[in-house]
Amino acid sequence: MTTAPSPQMLEQTSLFEMMANQFDQLLIVDSVKLTDMIWRINTPTHIVSLDFSLFAGDNLHFSDSVAVNYNKQSFTLSLPDLAKLLWLNHVKAKSPRASLYQNSFEFIALVTAYVSSQGHRMIDGSNLSDFYEVCLTQNVTPEGFIKRLSAPAYGYRFEPITLLSIKKILRRFSIEGIVGQMTQKTCNEAFNNACLSMLNMTLNEYKAGGSFNFLGLDIGKHYLDHCYNLFEAHAPFITALRQTFNWWQQKGCLLPELKIKSRNNVTSVMACVMSGYAPNKKMGERCKGLSLDKCILAESLIHRVFRDYYMQALRKVAAFDISTINRAVNVLKLPERYDTEEFVRSLFFVELFGEHGKSKKAIIKEYQAVMSRENTPCPLSCDEIQTLVEVTLDEVAPSLPKAAKDMRQFFQTSVEDLPLSLDEHSQGGMAYFKKVCALIEDSGLTCFVGLTGWRASEYGFPLASIDITPNPDPLDNFYTPFRFHVRWKVPKTSGSTLLEREITLSSYILASQLATMNNADDNKPALYMIVTKGQTESSEKPVKLAIPAAWASFIQHYCLFVDIERWEALQSRDKLSSEDVAELERLTTLYNFDSTNTKALIKMKHELRQACPRTSLCLEKNPTKSFGSQLALYAEGKAPPNINELFDNNLSSNTKEELKNGDVILDMAAVRFVRGEFLADAAYPTPHALRHIWAEAVLRRYRGDVGRFIRANFKHIDERFFMAYLRNKEMKAIHQVASRQVINSVVRQQINSLQDDDRAYAGGFDRFLSKAVSITKVYTHEERMQLADKISQDRITAIKSNPWGTCLLRQGTDELAKCSVDGEPQRQNASPSLCLGCLNANVSEGNFNGIVVYIKQDVLACRNPDLPWFIKEPHVRTVNLALKRVKELRGDKANPKYDKFIQHLEASLELAEQNKGNAA
Repeated sequence: MTTAPSPQMLEQTSLFEMMANQFDQLLIVDSVKLTDMIWRINTPTHIVSLDFSLFAGDNLHFSDSVAVNYNKQSFTLSLPDLAKLLWLNHVKAKSPRASLYQNSFEFIALVTAYVSSQGHRMIDGSNLSDFYEVCLTQNVTPEGFIKRLSAPAYGYRFEPITLLSIKKILRRFSIEGIVGQMTQKTCNEAFNNACLSMLNMTLNEYKAGGSFNFLGLDIGKHYLDHCYNLFEAHAPFITALRQTFNWWQQKGCLLPELKIKSRNNVTSVMACVMSGYAPNKKMGERCKGLSLDKCILAESLIHRVFRDYYMQALRKVAAFDISTINRAVNVLKLPERYDTEEFVRSLFFVELFGEHGKSKKAIIKEYQAVMSRENTPCPLSCDEIQTLVEVTLDEVAPSLPKAAKDMRQFFQTSVEDLPLSLDEHSQGGMAYFKKVCALIEDSGLTCFVGLTGWRASEYGFPLASIDITPNPDPLDNFYTPFRFHVRWKVPKTSGSTLLEREITLSSYILASQLATMNNADDNKPALYMIVTKGQTESSEKPVKLAIPAAWASFIQHYCLFVDIERWEALQSRDKLSSEDVAELERLTTLYNFDSTNTKALIKMKHELRQACPRTSLCLEKNPTKSFGSQLALYAEGKAPPNINELFDNNLSSNTKEELKNGDVILDMAAVRFVRGEFLADAAYPTPHALRHIWAEAVLRRYRGDVGRFIRANFKHIDERFFMAYLRNKEMKAIHQVASRQVINSVVRQQINSLQDDDRAYAGGFDRFLSKAVSITKVYTHEERMQLADKISQDRITAIKSNPWGTCLLRQGTDELAKCSVDGEPQRQNASPSLCLGCLNANVSEGNFNGIVVYIKQDVLACRNPDLPWFIKEPHVRTVNLALKRVKELRGDKANPKYDKFIQHLEASLELAEQNKGNAA
């Protein structure tokens, strides 16, 4: 490897003279020289500053120097000088524009950083799509790649300079090893594939001004939790309301004793009863002179029908609440295992949805047989379990009151609890109820998309399209007795051909709850209500509208944000009542506001609320208040003051000037472009963003930071289930990007928590991080994040999730990995006996239950007095490893959850040692 020449050596060459001539054509500021690292250049809009020392950093250092041929002479350039050569030759003879100068510089940095990250491998047809994916999702800093919150505008990143233009310059100077063979056609194909994978749009759509927001699991998990909280809390009421209104329209109002024919009267009566109003003269006036007797009779009929529908809906929703399932686990005296929740969920499913080739008795007997084989027999008989299941389900659905007065109070309380306030909706009546019904429906649909990660166009199936069959797999059928397959269209890849795709039990239950809420028959979509004719053809539009529907509610009312806001308010008060003191202590104990996770949550809350006015405007469904209509008013100078202020604060000077001068035609492409600039780095949900969240959830499903909703539905599913999703190219690309993002997130979070007293991490990888921080003498938050990014990019090559720990494979550890065979890690053979003692293992609090379950046989072997030592010995080693990891998770503080299991493991090891002499 040759040594890069000094600037003085370069100055004495014809190459330097050529570069100096090009440099002198620029409007240089502050007497900057060609040999300086920082250039300041004047443009018509502002001064551009380019720092070429970026190319001297380790993250862009793919070579010490580069060979260059010019004017029949050979030279060697350092990487900063190479960047100067490329930049000068690209911008020469072009009009001086700030965007040209800045964006060309950034693109050259992306090329250099990507080549460096690929181990000095050039960009060519084999990795072209991956390069464009990086350009869409990453920025380059001195510390390396950092993830963008949103894709850059096409004109910002890709119009000023292209790979082919860089290749042309490289070829002119005979520079090799950076950009290889490619054509305009291969570039377009690769770029188009990257846009489809990352943005869910074609290259042409992206060029037209499309943008995409990378919400990510860190925010997405909380949004999905909020959506499920909304759905779970209000689904019974909304379901009964819709079913009752459907009955009222089709049958109730036409009963002989009523004969209400006016459509306004029909809806007015229903709205009054649902609001809890008493039948009186005022109700009669609201219902266009309807007699008091008819008002009283209508109320009585609606109460009766609503009561029946509500009880059925409440039973089917409350039964699958995680608190109900955990209560059943305790009542049935089941051990704390991974599979107990899913076993109880299966029993409830049969009880409420009927037998589908397997009875409740058969499920119980199979589960009992498995527990007996593992020496943990179930203490209850089959009949006792069936009885307790029925009792538990009866308890979750208490009867509604019979008296009309009490029912009115029930309606008033229920309406007060709804996420939209009746008082704040001037229209009131059924218009209000339809709006709140749509919000709850959209929340449930968002949850289903989060559980499946499909494209927006693939959710139009009816419930009848889901096939339920007994699970034939002997490995997991004892607690997952059924399998669920959706037979439906995948328009993008298979047209109208019906394909079969598997979903989980929880996904089916949610689909069934939504189908009931939407009054869906065998031919209507289960997940959303048909509003207009022809909507059954594609689910794309209803899903796109549904995903962001609860975003404003999430930002303002998410339970964790509300608790944090309450804590902040109590902290700021000078005097507190005894109740306030108790509340402050409760919140402080619950959240530990000094911890890294809570600090990150507080920061997230502030950022989301700051961006809320922008996202709310862009997500507005009302055409007269939509972003496009408000933008048009702004361009004409007629927008309200608050809208004017939003646009003034969040658009560039050039865009504002062009809008107000009338130089821009606000067609669809222009509005999309301005919208992308207006949103900038504001986070907001989209269907495609949920695909990325799903991929991240797959990788982090066993860890402690995935959210309640994701953990409850994904933790029982093994690799075989997920591999079916990764067969198509697009999902593979999303999964690769998710892997990169999860690695970075895990490392950042773990390094940032090193100073937390209550951190719960264990294993060889955590020791590596602790050592890396101490060796590099990291003190500030910025230094910790720089180190985290460097480790993520330079050291970790792959990630794999297991119930007992996450494998973060590091460079140079292939031969040392416990699963390695002939120097190659065989991670498909992962097991606690290998992973818990491996230097690549990363164990977090979320892996504790996985350790408990998956070393069960090892513990039983240790406690078996008749087992020979040569058989028992490897089990003893595994239990010792588990004991070490659990002690590390517990740390120095007492924790009943860990302490009880630690005592159990220590007692098992003592028994094994006592019986050591019993070898046969």
